[in-house]
Amino acid sequence: MNAAPPYAGLKVLDLSQGIAGPYCASLLAQQGADVIKVEPPGGDWIRNAGGGREGMTPLAIAGNLGKRSIVVDAQKPAGRDLLLRMAAHADIVVENNRPGVIERLGLGYGAVAAANPAVVYVSITGFGPDGPEAQKAGTDSILQSLTGMAHRNRDRDGTPRRMPLLIPDTVTAVYAAQAVGAALYARSRDGQGRHLKLSLLESAAAFQAAQIVENRIFHGSAPPPNTVPAGVFRTRDGHLSLSAVTEGHFRAAMRVLGLEAWIEDPRFADAAERKKHAAFVNEEVGRRLAEQTTAYWVGKLAAADALFAEIADYPAFVASAQARHLGAFAALEQPPYGELPAARMPGADRAWPLRAAPRAGEHGEEILREFGLEQAAIEQLRLSGTIRG
Repeated sequence: MNAAPPYAGLKVLDLSQGIAGPYCASLLAQQGADVIKVEPPGGDWIRNAGGGREGMTPLAIAGNLGKRSIVVDAQKPAGRDLLLRMAAHADIVVENNRPGVIERLGLGYGAVAAANPAVVYVSITGFGPDGPEAQKAGTDSILQSLTGMAHRNRDRDGTPRRMPLLIPDTVTAVYAAQAVGAALYARSRDGQGRHLKLSLLESAAAFQAAQIVENRIFHGSAPPPNTVPAGVFRTRDGHLSLSAVTEGHFRAAMRVLGLEAWIEDPRFADAAERKKHAAFVNEEVGRRLAEQTTAYWVGKLAAADALFAEIADYPAFVASAQARHLGAFAALEQPPYGELPAARMPGADRAWPLRAAPRAGEHGEEILREFGLEQAAIEQLRLSGTIRG
């Protein structure tokens, strides 16, 4: 018998927009929590970022799987009162405004905790709750620039480059979800709520912990390579990634490449010696790999149990035998697109359902009825512009 999702029965009020806060709340939803996403009258701004139809952009889908959505104007007193009423019944509240914004709306931790002392309240900011840059706007590209990521990803000419993945936002969401789990465990023992304060800046620091220490140890100069050979190499018709973490990997690759003599060569006798000749080794490995097709090398390297990978695009990754075997992707019916490949949360039981992301305000009336509002009251909120949909 499959166990119920661990967060089944937990109530989450998601007041966040964009990526970090919403994705954190979506991770909770994928573990069984009932997540109500609250959007402003214009909808979460992520619904207009990156293209798509009917407000269902790729980022809006990935960050809101499994939630229900209601549109509420928190600037109106009736909207604020409604959200406070909802927060009073929540186990977890998530928000990601700049410092002071949520307090000015009357929905800060103090206001919520006064009615709900056991609440786990998550505040995500770009640069922290206070300090000289606390009010600075913080997006993924800004944080990649300020935290060393773009500098670390320089091209051959030394030009800093943003990595084309939303790393600060995504890792902040994961750290936040982990912090929520720890806070819920603590609450199970002492009954106390918590105010969790995370920032993209601190999350970017934690994510790059080894690289930052490495930079200090080597005084900013290029450190020795981790392994030799290592890199992405051209084949006759494509590319391969090849590495050698262990001596076994090195010997296997050298035999396949016709470089058996290197196994006994003092210059390459162990990892430390190979690092002294890294450029030469990688150049010769690259020359050999360029002589045959990718398919040829895949067969040879796989048979030798070498450490390698074919360079795959996203469709190839989704369709790969191992991803299919693990159930890494679910076939998600997501309006308005039909079936989409949705990555499942690692560690989640594959028997747990993966539910589509909502349209803005899709569940408004359903949610309000759950909080005891009669139809006349709902219509009054709609007529006043406090809710939409």
